[in-house]
Amino acid sequence: MTFLAAEGFFYRGIPRWDFGLDNPNKAAAILALVLLLLLSASMRARREWARWCWSVLAAVAGCCLVHTFSRGGMVAFFAGATVLFLGLRNDLRVARRWVPILLVAIVTASAALWTGFAGRMAHSSPSVDASVGNRLELWRNVPAMMVDAPGGWGRGMAGDMYMGWYQPLDRSERYRTLVNSHFTWLVEMGWTGRLCYVCGFALLFAMGGIRLKVRGDPLPLSVLTCFATAAFFSSVAEEWTVCVVPLAMLAPMLKTFVFEAPARIRWTSLAVALLGGCVLLGGVGIVGVTCRPSGGVHVHKSYDGARLVVGRDEPSAWVVCDSVVMGERAHGRLLRMFANTREGHGISCGMVDDLAALPGDVRHLALCGKAADAGPSALAQFASLADVRVISPSSPREWLSARAKMPYIRVFCGEFSPSCPEEDAEGLTVVVGAAEYLPGWPRIAFADVSPQK
Repeated sequence: MTFLAAEGFFYRGIPRWDFGLDNPNKAAAILALVLLLLLSASMRARREWARWCWSVLAAVAGCCLVHTFSRGGMVAFFAGATVLFLGLRNDLRVARRWVPILLVAIVTASAALWTGFAGRMAHSSPSVDASVGNRLELWRNVPAMMVDAPGGWGRGMAGDMYMGWYQPLDRSERYRTLVNSHFTWLVEMGWTGRLCYVCGFALLFAMGGIRLKVRGDPLPLSVLTCFATAAFFSSVAEEWTVCVVPLAMLAPMLKTFVFEAPARIRWTSLAVALLGGCVLLGGVGIVGVTCRPSGGVHVHKSYDGARLVVGRDEPSAWVVCDSVVMGERAHGRLLRMFANTREGHGISCGMVDDLAALPGDVRHLALCGKAADAGPSALAQFASLADVRVISPSSPREWLSARAKMPYIRVFCGEFSPSCPEEDAEGLTVVVGAAEYLPGWPRIAFADVSPQK
């Protein structure tokens, strides 16, 4: 296990510590949670030697947290520590109890100044720090992404869908997630899952507050606040080790909520959590409809995920997708680039992964790659077809032969594709300089298509 991240050096050449995790931010989240546990143990210790022992360990954890250079982790710690100190303020009335805590603060602050982490925190405005600006650019698209996919974009697809359909075309940063665990999961889930997620978190915070009020124990609420904050600034909640401490706090919270809190408080908490979740998601929905980022195309994914419609009107053409032919994750960007041309302006098209998802009255159809493997006979179910464009099929000759009965079929092959016919044939277009992947597939699929045709 290595303590250092494989990449990313900041200030004076000091590498970020990641403790064997794939991201220093995940290590920072764990350290922030552990630091809260140590501070809580120090403040509650009855013996002086125990208080100092816990404080020394907390100082070590604070230095390690600084060496991750994670601003989100530090902000998460401050948020959790604020709750912890407010909840234990009565225990800190004795002056000598502050001395070990001040030691932790002095050691951690000194480490931040010595390493330059304090300077990094101070220069975190979007105009100065690209990392902050990129996050804000990502997050401003979250309401639109939620509205555009009522059934969710699918597990693990948030980063790809953002890059494909929402990222400005003059930007090229690559994202696996939305650099925010909450936003990532809300985008990937449907509205039912979103409601459960938001209401569940609201209920957990209510349970933490009840634990504080009934038992005078702020630690569960403090840990939950730290965890939620860390998960807001980076996708750290996907790491199971980050969730260990918050999950451990569920036991005391549930115990107090179920067995110690009055029934009236329990039912009130449930009602408030449900109402709060509905109001919050309702507001997000309104923002997603009325305050969309400008410059992008309108996208809508059906609730079952079978169809994706690009454009505000009824689709004038449909394409059955194959990621190899369409450029893998870049296919959305390619289509948006085509939509910005004169030829593609005002485009309205539909995209599916399977022939079964096509509407029965489709007139203009493009089949990409493996989507054409079913052969021309699969088109018999579509009586209104007037234009079929077969792009990079594995059996182009079969489709060219079908032109005798369906003259509206056209075949497009890259000149370096193994399946591209060597001889010329009517209805065949050979794309120069391409193989199976055709960078110009949007123009091939949708050029010269209009609702009237």
